[in-house]
Amino acid sequence: CNMGKIIQKAILENAGDLWAVNEGFIEKEKIRKLEVDFLVDTGAAMICLPIDKIKSLGLKQRHSRDVITASGKVQRFVFDPVQIKIMDREGILEVMELPEGVPPLLGYLALESLDLYPNPNKQILEGNPKYDGKMVMDLL
Repeated sequence: CNMGKIIQKAILENAGDLWAVNEGFIEKEKIRKLEVDFLVDTGAAMICLPIDKIKSLGLKQRHSRDVITASGKVQRFVFDPVQIKIMDREGILEVMELPEGVPPLLGYLALESLDLYPNPNKQILEGNPKYDGKMVMDLL
């Protein structure tokens, strides 16, 4: 049963590479990027990627964090940020590792920062219905 399961395509780019291009250190063609099909998971906080995708983006390990999973408390590494692009929106967020073979997860921090809402009936992400789907940042 796929009721409510939302798969969302996104472009991920190494945020350090984007900075390096901006500063003139590398050419735009050298930006490491990936197109990823994410499983939208409002129970996950972060962008979570299998370690092979993290390696292909060239992200460096920053620190570890205790996380609660279905199999109990484990330690997972957090990696350098990526720029994530979904539809006409983009944001920069850190990445948490997943074991290889696990689907990439798009957590609630990314959804909030991009002002995207899951619509389980249509099985899509959409802009905030309160603002006609347009991206509006809440500063209150």
